[in-house]
Amino acid sequence: MTFLKSAVFAAVTTAAAMTAPSCFAQTAAMPLTAADYNFIAQAAFGGWGEVSLGQVAQQRSGNPAITRLGAMLAADHMRANQELASLAMAHGVTPPNTPDPGRQGVATMLQAMSGPMFDREFVMEQIADHQVSITLFQGEAQMSMDPALRGFAQRYVPVLQQHLQALMAANNVAMAR
Repeated sequence: MTFLKSAVFAAVTTAAAMTAPSCFAQTAAMPLTAADYNFIAQAAFGGWGEVSLGQVAQQRSGNPAITRLGAMLAADHMRANQELASLAMAHGVTPPNTPDPGRQGVATMLQAMSGPMFDREFVMEQIADHQVSITLFQGEAQMSMDPALRGFAQRYVPVLQQHLQALMAANNVAMAR
């Protein structure tokens, strides 16, 4: 599990430090701050990672509760990705439309697992990833000067918190197996 947490942390910090400024196609001068650009990149990378991993959960888990959780995560994050893309495009920014390399690596590793082992690793990775996402979204919700991005983050913090609660409950079941 340490590898999964390290991979998620590495993905977030690497993307923030290195890829955020270069992942955008800028079409006009924008009043967004560097923090807003970083938020768009990180939220998009994370959202696409959640869609991907939710789909993997639907394929690899034998536990109907984990399969339903994966479907919910994929659907909710797809909806958020679409809304974020619209907001970003309104500012002339094209956000990432795939998971970052760290999350892609986690998906590849999880695809090699199945059954209870998959369930445990998937749930623990998702707990860590949602904790990071909640912190990211709370920061944007509190600090962004852009009303649309701030509102987006404010709307999705409760969704991410609900996901985390569902994942914590699933973790109790997955660890018992």
